[in-house]
Amino acid sequence: MANSIKTAQKWLNDADAILITASNGFSISEGLNLFANDQKLVTVLGDLVEKYNLPSLLGALGYQYPNELDRWRVYAKIAEFYNYNYQPGELMDQLKQIVDGKPHFIWTSNIDHHFALAGFENYLEVEGNWQTGVCTTHPKEHSLVDLKDVLHEIYLKDQNGTLTEQDLPTCGDCGSPLALNIPGDLFKMDQTQVEGFANFVNKYQDQKILVLELGIGPQNRMIKEPSMQLVAGNAQSHYITINKGQLNIPNVIGERSIGFSSTISEAFDALITGTGDLQTQGPTKPAPKPTPEQQKQQDEMMKNFYPSYTVNRGYRPGELVMYTTIDPAHPSHLHMVQYGRAIMYTYGDPVTVHCFTQDGHYHSVKLGLNKRKNEVHGFYVEAGTFIAMETHKGGKTGFSQISITFPDNTSGELLIPKVDQLEKAYPGQKALIERLMIKQ
Repeated sequence: MANSIKTAQKWLNDADAILITASNGFSISEGLNLFANDQKLVTVLGDLVEKYNLPSLLGALGYQYPNELDRWRVYAKIAEFYNYNYQPGELMDQLKQIVDGKPHFIWTSNIDHHFALAGFENYLEVEGNWQTGVCTTHPKEHSLVDLKDVLHEIYLKDQNGTLTEQDLPTCGDCGSPLALNIPGDLFKMDQTQVEGFANFVNKYQDQKILVLELGIGPQNRMIKEPSMQLVAGNAQSHYITINKGQLNIPNVIGERSIGFSSTISEAFDALITGTGDLQTQGPTKPAPKPTPEQQKQQDEMMKNFYPSYTVNRGYRPGELVMYTTIDPAHPSHLHMVQYGRAIMYTYGDPVTVHCFTQDGHYHSVKLGLNKRKNEVHGFYVEAGTFIAMETHKGGKTGFSQISITFPDNTSGELLIPKVDQLEKAYPGQKALIERLMIKQ
């Protein structure tokens, strides 16, 4: 454990840049719990909790209020408590100490805007924030609006009993009402933030970049999987995750990863001081390279799943692209995708990709060029999914070719499901499973 802490410190010191990723776990550590139904909810929202039977802050943000005044009363109370009066605490101070002047960027799904309020300048809020407004009539065309001062004025007038509908914010371009720019039909990504993130990744993706993950659950796919893919595709990169009781480190990056199953505060103390009695995971020992005979067997096994394939280096550092051809007599049988990958149609007949996900759902994706037949040119299949691919019946070409992008330092091993277990988990697809299961 002590060695893991020292190793994590070394990775931080040696990094050319740090990508900080954060989700609800970080907000909760700061005292903001979107899901809690407790006395603090009443402290923030007052009589509105009982009036509308609001279950949580998240429920309050999504509630369909009968009038706009109460909607904005809720928004203003939340903003006043968590934004206007926000003072960065120890966690933010420790994070700045850990970053220690290195180039860094924050990628977060939190909507509280706290990283910006704490003085961090480089960030991407992928789900917006509750301090920014978006036009309800022209959300894409008109600019986002900073509502910090407006929400404070609404709060003060509400407290004084003088709030009227004329005080509610409107779009400066067209006069339409504004909505909070948080997930929903009107949500608009801040393109300045997106551009900043793209520039950061492009600059450092093939250098010594360290991903520092804060409070992101193992099933969070919005940020967690792409950031792990970034690490998997760059042999110089490292990954440190902090999430008490729930760590998810795939084998492909295990030797360059350390997990702290602790509070963020405890892990920060350890990273700063170099000591701590914490439960850690990793780094794992690198997997031994296969012998020539094992490599031959592995190659033969690969042909059962990708009958005819070639592998080329991709456009990005650390990326490989497999071009595989399948035909009606040679489908790609069921196997697990150990790491998320992009699958693209190249040419030939359309392809059906059968997907069995970890949460017990089956769906299929049709790859092709005919949108009228619900075909798509490409899609991203998530890690842990069992997939199989086959060409459409009645195809004119007689074969299909697709490309699959994956990190170049993956083990290449294939995980094959047991037919009885898969049929038990997906009883409605029994015939499909039996047809596409590899015959061993």
